[in-house]
Amino acid sequence: MFRFGPCIHLVYPWLVFSLIACGSGCEQSSQNRDPRGRIVIEYWHQPMVKLVPGLEQATTEVGDFERYLADQFMARHPEVVVRTQCLNWEDLPRKVPISVLGGRPPDVLMDYVGRTSGYWYQGVLEPLDDLLVDHREDFREEFLSDVLLPDTRGQQRLHAVPLCGWVQLLAVNRAAWDRRGLGHLLPTREDPRWTFSQFEAALKAAAIPGKFWPLGMQVASEQGDYRVLQFFWAHGAEVYQDRDYSRIAINSPQGVAALEWLVKAHRRGWIQRNVATAGNSVNDMFWRGDIGCIPSGLSLRRSYEVALRDNKVTADFDQDGVTDFDLMFTLPPTRDGVELRLPYGTNGLAVFRQSDPEKRRLLFEFVRFLSRPAVIRQYATAANQLGSRKSSGDPFSDQSDVRRVCQLAARCAPADMGATSPHYYELRKRLPPQLQFAFLGLKTPAEALADFEREAQRVLGAVDEVNTP
Repeated sequence: MFRFGPCIHLVYPWLVFSLIACGSGCEQSSQNRDPRGRIVIEYWHQPMVKLVPGLEQATTEVGDFERYLADQFMARHPEVVVRTQCLNWEDLPRKVPISVLGGRPPDVLMDYVGRTSGYWYQGVLEPLDDLLVDHREDFREEFLSDVLLPDTRGQQRLHAVPLCGWVQLLAVNRAAWDRRGLGHLLPTREDPRWTFSQFEAALKAAAIPGKFWPLGMQVASEQGDYRVLQFFWAHGAEVYQDRDYSRIAINSPQGVAALEWLVKAHRRGWIQRNVATAGNSVNDMFWRGDIGCIPSGLSLRRSYEVALRDNKVTADFDQDGVTDFDLMFTLPPTRDGVELRLPYGTNGLAVFRQSDPEKRRLLFEFVRFLSRPAVIRQYATAANQLGSRKSSGDPFSDQSDVRRVCQLAARCAPADMGATSPHYYELRKRLPPQLQFAFLGLKTPAEALADFEREAQRVLGAVDEVNTP
């Protein structure tokens, strides 16, 4: 019987009554075998890669590479049938929790470990420590620290096997400044750093009211929160303080100053006017030349290549019929006297608990197959992310500018995103509405952050009540 954690009760209260009413009939009831007697593995995953180098013809769409890997595994294990399902970014935080509540989760899930950690705290994941026996030294320590979580006895266990990771930087279209004689305001590829005053000068000089916004971001959903939070860290604000996940710390003088700066930047025309409602359309605005820079991971380079292939890159600042796009990554700016912090993230593979020992064995074998160095190398190269295993190589070996900015990023302190908190997603999804209110002028920045803190404390208080004997 699955144990449903308090966070899930808070996310989907409308499902709790029906689950109580149906009782034990709501236990996991997915069929372990198909009509031919083969063990069925349900594999759900992120829409992370397409056009995998060397397999471009077979991986033209997201999900193709996972089907390719499933076919390879089934060829080795004819007693298994793997059914893959590619979830979009909006479905991952919705469909998976509902499937857990209904007792029908996937067998294997590939997702951001800030979300998979929640399933561990609910007690519905298999510990995967055995999969790293004889290979632990090959995994980069920064990835392992993201996936090791305490069990009920306080022992650190592997809740997911890490695949790839990202670091949030700033992606800039140099051409938006160069074509107007403003390129001198930007950092260079040789030294991709800038002060906050330099950043503000570049935004101010490039903005064209109602036509060109030098900075793009979105607060329509939690999927864009790191783009916004980067400017909170730049002002010295923290979401959490000293890894204390019993409270949020962003409602501080530094946090209010950060949101005030963002709101003023929006009113000045530095940030696009649809910031409160824009979702993934921010990237399309970047390709069209409506936006000059966006906080982003290095995977944007692969997205740029796909956009070029699909003729979506149409920026033309001097109206000469020639596309003006020169992608460059820089470190984010930070206020004087503030230590630069960068958010890092890890994608990994989690296995939901199984009662059939033979199926559990094959699931572990499947995850072992997916986390081989060769496969991680393919993922890392296709996604332009760093692979979790040292033996998977350097995906940026042919990108000298990316290697330079990565060297500088490696010296920066990691920002605490709270990804290992039991309440990570519950708190994360409550921030965007407050940011929307601030950008729309419905609340002051101070009011918005104070209301977010109250929302957070209600969540944490409700969780404490549930956990109290």
